[in-house]
Amino acid sequence: MPAITKKQEMQDGRASRNIVVPGKDPQTKDDYFVRNRHEMFQKLASKEPSLVYDAYTSSSQPTDPSLAVGPNHVFVVFNTGFIIYDKSGNALTAQTAPNPAIFPTGGCCDLTASYDNAADRWVVTLLNGGGAGAQVAVSDGPDPVNDGWYVYNVTAINDYQKLSVWSDGYYMTDNTSATNKVWALEREKMLAGDSNAQILGFDLPGIVRNGFYSPQAFNVTSNNLPAPGNAPIVYMQDDAWSGVDTDHIKLWLCNVDWATPGNSTMSDPMEIELTPFISVFDNASFQNLTQPNGGTDIDALQATIMNQAQFRKFGSHNSAVFNFVVDTDATAGELAGVRWMELRQNGDGQPWSLYQEGTYTAPDNRHAWHASLAMDASGNIGMGYTSMSGPETPETVMVSSYYTGRYAADPLGTMTIEEQLIANGTGNIPGTRYGDYSKIDVDPSDDKTFYFINEYVNSQRGGVVGVFKIAPNFNNDVGIANISAPQNGALTNAENVTVTIFNYGLDAASNFDVSYQVDGGTAVTETFTGTIASSESVEFTFSTTADLSVEGQTYEITATTSMTGDEDTNNDSFTKQVTQNRI
Repeated sequence: MPAITKKQEMQDGRASRNIVVPGKDPQTKDDYFVRNRHEMFQKLASKEPSLVYDAYTSSSQPTDPSLAVGPNHVFVVFNTGFIIYDKSGNALTAQTAPNPAIFPTGGCCDLTASYDNAADRWVVTLLNGGGAGAQVAVSDGPDPVNDGWYVYNVTAINDYQKLSVWSDGYYMTDNTSATNKVWALEREKMLAGDSNAQILGFDLPGIVRNGFYSPQAFNVTSNNLPAPGNAPIVYMQDDAWSGVDTDHIKLWLCNVDWATPGNSTMSDPMEIELTPFISVFDNASFQNLTQPNGGTDIDALQATIMNQAQFRKFGSHNSAVFNFVVDTDATAGELAGVRWMELRQNGDGQPWSLYQEGTYTAPDNRHAWHASLAMDASGNIGMGYTSMSGPETPETVMVSSYYTGRYAADPLGTMTIEEQLIANGTGNIPGTRYGDYSKIDVDPSDDKTFYFINEYVNSQRGGVVGVFKIAPNFNNDVGIANISAPQNGALTNAENVTVTIFNYGLDAASNFDVSYQVDGGTAVTETFTGTIASSESVEFTFSTTADLSVEGQTYEITATTSMTGDEDTNNDSFTKQVTQNRI
């Protein structure tokens, strides 16, 4: 049966108005991280996506794009259907309705897809609609095209569900005012197709909402599972909400005893304070961001931990990354940005704490929101997001898909990699509902390639997949990422020139030439004799100074690396202008 394509607006909880206290948020300044940008923000060269393709078309409002990536398949879902691709972007199925292809009966919308890496299985959820719960399907093998499905019912799921993979269960959250807000599903029995798999519900003590719930359980990105138990559930809390005094994250730990379910517990929340933010748009309505050229105002998806909170184990620690939208403009104007963060713990069962946070904004004062981020095996972060023209920019950029990111050793709280376009939208989103879901996933075949799906219009409303890497492509590749000195000011005839050299390659780099020119003049060339590890940077100051002493003069400085065997010379040079402003 083909997927539903008729135009319909999904009347779920995101269509409801949130509850805030006007004037309660004490923020009077623009977002802290926007006012205090690190000099390496968006300075590192990005790579063009290796593959981009339109994944589906749909007239649903919104279309709810999501995906999961396995060794051989990309499982794409949207509000009313699914389609499965191979890794080269070739469709292996038609655009198909979930009933009866996966679910024998019932169901309306809000499909999600997950790949259980450790089990090599697929998990798909489908909302029944009307508060009648949801269905969860687990594949009985690794091939989602040809293998069968075990289907289970979670009767109390209400709306906007998410499913996360953990070691001792699948954990589901949704938008509900009922007592049970988190559901633990007995993963081991579900993988075996056991109809007696248990499903346990839990409240979240101390949670405050603004009329909409969007907590999430951490989802294990790789096949390296944590020890059973202590499944984290996270939700944002805004001091503009009634009953919340500071901007923070609440984090609960769920411990399930499948042998004796009565011993299962949900902890009291721990609070992790965040740098103050504004997350309320338009007094919490759902018509927020004005589209170009007279388009409707669309949903910023406020008060929502975006899909998905991702967990990964490393040798020295565990990490989790997630994000939500913020208004970076403290005035009556609105400019959407992405507040993202990484939590860490020293090991399984250890306390969680904030390791880094930042706010990402798009170049040229465009909106950035509807983001999803994850870590690859090296700890590099890839983040896909939506952008379009902002209130003070030319109305030329429709809703479009982009990515940015950072290397593991980069300055904390900074997306250092320059914005890279995945796909340009060609028209405005009809209606006010937008997205609800987007998702990034990591290819388990190499544990470093990111797949990101997002909603946009390309003649028709639908979803676009972009495939990209942060990790190095070449063995030998260095380049200039920044010129940190000189700066504008009372410049002299003997100014130090300091550059940031980044090693984009897999191999350590040493003993290569570095040069600079002022206004295209004679190049000053010196040799860098140190060693730079892969995906790390160093500061290098030339011993030969520059004469920048002419009052009022603007100088153009270009710095370049020249390494024998450099396999990508596109990122070798960086240019900066400085002005002599004598005080």
